[in-house]
Amino acid sequence: MLIHHIYLIWAFSECSFYSNLMASKKLPKSKRTISAAPAAKKKLKEKRDYSLFSWFFLVAVVTAICLWPMLKNEFVNWDDEYYVINNSLLRGPDWKGIFTNQVLGNYHPLTILSYAFNYAISGLDPFSYLLINYLLHLINSVLVFSFIREISGNNKFIAAFVAIVFGIHPMHVESVAWVAERKDVLYTFFFLLALLQYWKYLVKGKKSNFWICFILFVLSLLSKPAAIVLPLVLLLLDYWKGRSITLKVIAEKIPFFVLSLLFGIITVKIQSPSAMAGLEVFTVTDRLFFACYTLMTYFLRFFVPHPLSALHPFPLSGNLGWPILVSPLFVVAMMAVLWFFRKNKVVVFGILFYVINLLLVLQIISIGLAIISERYTYVPYIGLSFMLATLVSRIKLVPPKISLAVATIFIIALGIISFQRTQVWRNSGTLWTDALKTYPKAPYARTNRANYLSKLALRPDQKPFADSIYKVAFEDCAIALSMRRNHAPAFEYRGLMYLDRQQFNEAFADANELIRLKPDYRIGYDIRATCYFKFNEPAKALADYDKCISIKPDDHRSYNNRGSILMNSFQKYNEALNEFNKAISMQSVNYYYLNRSICYYKMNNMAKAREDAITAMQLGSVVTDAYKASLQLK
Repeated sequence: MLIHHIYLIWAFSECSFYSNLMASKKLPKSKRTISAAPAAKKKLKEKRDYSLFSWFFLVAVVTAICLWPMLKNEFVNWDDEYYVINNSLLRGPDWKGIFTNQVLGNYHPLTILSYAFNYAISGLDPFSYLLINYLLHLINSVLVFSFIREISGNNKFIAAFVAIVFGIHPMHVESVAWVAERKDVLYTFFFLLALLQYWKYLVKGKKSNFWICFILFVLSLLSKPAAIVLPLVLLLLDYWKGRSITLKVIAEKIPFFVLSLLFGIITVKIQSPSAMAGLEVFTVTDRLFFACYTLMTYFLRFFVPHPLSALHPFPLSGNLGWPILVSPLFVVAMMAVLWFFRKNKVVVFGILFYVINLLLVLQIISIGLAIISERYTYVPYIGLSFMLATLVSRIKLVPPKISLAVATIFIIALGIISFQRTQVWRNSGTLWTDALKTYPKAPYARTNRANYLSKLALRPDQKPFADSIYKVAFEDCAIALSMRRNHAPAFEYRGLMYLDRQQFNEAFADANELIRLKPDYRIGYDIRATCYFKFNEPAKALADYDKCISIKPDDHRSYNNRGSILMNSFQKYNEALNEFNKAISMQSVNYYYLNRSICYYKMNNMAKAREDAITAMQLGSVVTDAYKASLQLK
């Protein structure tokens, strides 16, 4: 209903503008004086600007309303901890590290820089991070309107349809409501600006627009490497404008292709050790089927966005399922449509725009944990919706009122689904519970929920429900292991839960399994070190903490734990003090200061002991009355 009211407001402003314009045209020639002409032109331009603003307003408001609930969401345990919560690059910030280090197998320094901006103004309050995502998406929706209006010959109705579908499509919620996907909305912002500048270059022939496009391309690449397909999209715009694709036109884009190649090599080099599945997991034939399946599935879910999930896992190797096996028929049909309508620019442009922007995520090179990811449709759907809207507008068999009614129903349906979908991303619990409705046995969905529940059970307000929460979490790990017996996260999260519940023998067994599966992963050694300490084997605990530090040199927690063992089990106070100093230099944690205070106390350095105890209390540590008395603290 609200969308309907907004549409009426917009329509009224449009009708008023055109009625005034027509009235001015009917004035007798005698009334049209030469001196009034500049004023009339100025007034006409102002009304046109106002008219354009009303379209921007319509797109932005509809999108804003449909995604509004996301602003109440929290961080989730699906990469947010790596990009934001535990990302040391944001502290300071570490300017050099932001531009030289990869994060989770990706190099996108501008995205990390934007997180550093959020951290500087709000710390770890999720609202500011979500707000930036939200605002960038609103801007992107308006930019889509501007881009489509330009290439459609100033057809505002088509531009508005494409922009609103872009703004509120449920497949796009993931890119906006997920803090870790800031890279999607940020790279698209520069990507769309680059396309607008290139179109201006094609229209006006100004080299300045061409080079501004190149600069925006660089910024887009620094936000997400997915932008490497831009040169192909530029060639597609050449085709749409009617420009012949000659060697000169291709050579003109050599700087773009060189940069794309460079970032492609960097991305493959970074991701190949961890994110890319080898041929031992999926064969070349499997990957070709995956490519066909992704093209088909993304296309169909443009019209029917179901099912939706944060994770769409790969099928089991050797059991691909009939949807994947029949998907090549869809690709053959798509190629036949392209050939049959090869002289129809709308069809060729729309389908190629869709395919080009999916080239990197067709799973020919298997990346990540999912066969499809909803966020990958963020840019490709611009091509599909533009093709759909343009074809419908040109088909005279369907009355305009019916077309408008169907488009309105389609948009309202998308808006309702997206409004609900944003609330699925409220927290890790709602996110993974929703994913398990579609994929009840997905190992990663199970263990990610177990991870969330294990932390929830430790909260003071959840103490009465802790046993029932742990029960569900343990069941999640058991189901994950029943589906994949070497699923490392299940051993990790279950081992940590066993520690929380003082079940050290069980935790020790899971730690050994985790070390066997991931020998270069510090958590397994950390869990086992805690168990060794509880088993009164401090030397073995120290050795495991040494291993943790060798894997992660800035592991301040292991330095603190080493210090505690050296102080309490071996009475090596000088060595313990050195460990506490290292831990504190890396992270100012309250109990690190308290441990160092106790160490100073045992070394009879009462002044330093009091100083650290005060700091620990200021940071939130609870100090016993007996220790306060021994330090003569009030």
